[in-house]
Amino acid sequence: MARWLWLLFLLIVVMLFTLSNQSTITVSFWQWPIYSGPLALVVVGAGIVGALVTYLSSLPHHVRQGRRIRGLEERLRAHEDQRTPLSGTPTASAASPSETRRMP
Repeated sequence: MARWLWLLFLLIVVMLFTLSNQSTITVSFWQWPIYSGPLALVVVGAGIVGALVTYLSSLPHHVRQGRRIRGLEERLRAHEDQRTPLSGTPTASAASPSETRRMP
C-alpha cells in the first residue's frame, strides 16, 4: 500500500513540475534544432530515456545471473538426489546434530 502512495506522490510532483514549467525552449544538436516545446517535457523525457537506457544496459547482467542461478539450482538438486537415503539406511531423524538444519 505504501508503494502506491509513494507512486501517487511522485506523479503529483511530476504533474506540478510540468504545469509550472510551460515556457517553450528549443533543443539543438550542433546547428540543427531537434525539438521545440515545453521545458517540462524535455526534463521528464530525459528522465524517462535515462531510466530506459539504464534498464536496457542492465539486462545482460540479469540474464547472466538468472542462468547462473538456474545452473546452481540444478547442481543443488543433483547433489540432493545423490544424498537421498536408500532403504535400510538411517533416516534424517537419526542424523547427527551437525547435519540437522535449524530454522532461524
